Amino acid sequence: MRDFNFFEYFEQKGKQQKGRRVSYPILLLVIVVAATAWPLTNIVRIHWMQRTAENRQHQLETDERYPLLTEVDELHAELEEERNRLAELENAAEQIKNREIIDEQLLFTIASSMPADTSLSSLTINQSEVRMTGNALSKPAIAELEHNLRRTGQFEEIFVPSISENDGEWQFQIAYQVAGGEEE
Repeated sequence: MRDFNFFEYFEQKGKQQKGRRVSYPILLLVIVVAATAWPLTNIVRIHWMQRTAENRQHQLETDERYPLLTEVDELHAELEEERNRLAELENAAEQIKNREIIDEQLLFTIASSMPADTSLSSLTINQSEVRMTGNALSKPAIAELEHNLRRTGQFEEIFVPSISENDGEWQFQIAYQVAGGEEE
């Protein structure tokens, strides 16, 4: 006959619980070790990287070619400075070109406004003011020149301060402003 052990159930249950109790502390120990080991490994890595960087810096500075590297760096800095100056000059040239009032087109307009029987002896351009001195074979030729200049629409305040005759040839002066020009 078989003997019954009424406490067998409780003994088996106790054995199972003992195994579980042992695993929790071990798991907790592993987590604590990992939590402290991770920052420690990072500290060791950082220290190792700093030493490596210092060693490489020392090797670089003691290398016989190091002065050449500093010279190259200085040349790069000078090159960058010159590029900046060039960009500034190009910008200034573009601004001057945009503000330029007197150009080839203006001179072509003046030349095409002149009648066939007139000629210029001088042309003075100051800022946006133009003064012309010339000769014509007749007074109507001077009037035609003034009329042609007005008709272009590029000139304003056209004024003829003097007309004089000398041996059948008329000498004249005309002063005017370039439209849109700025007086300084």
